[in-house]
Amino acid sequence: MHPRSLRHRMEKAAKLLVIIQKHTPEVDCLFAPEKGEQGHVVCEFSGSGMSRSNILQLGKDLEARGYQFTRKANPWLGQLSYTGKADEKPTIILSLPVVKDRVAINEDTPATPYSFKEA
Repeated sequence: MHPRSLRHRMEKAAKLLVIIQKHTPEVDCLFAPEKGEQGHVVCEFSGSGMSRSNILQLGKDLEARGYQFTRKANPWLGQLSYTGKADEKPTIILSLPVVKDRVAINEDTPATPYSFKEA
């Protein structure tokens, strides 16, 4: 990747990380600049000690900034994922832990639209 392109992706991710830090400062984040058009920011909430209300406030703030979310449950992995996309911005993936259900290995749930404002 050319330096200019990488710099633009990193600048957009940095703006997103400022919003994430405001609401959930202890979350583990990962930036994957090679994924998608603008890169992916992955936030892993397992073991972070963040409350559900902090995550809801983060989701509402991101929706106010143009992000639209989908929700996907992965009981086999013990994970609930919210994927947010917006034009000309990095994709954000919020991954929350849920109770693992090893019996649900063949149960695939489709991603459904989700709004933090209505939660």
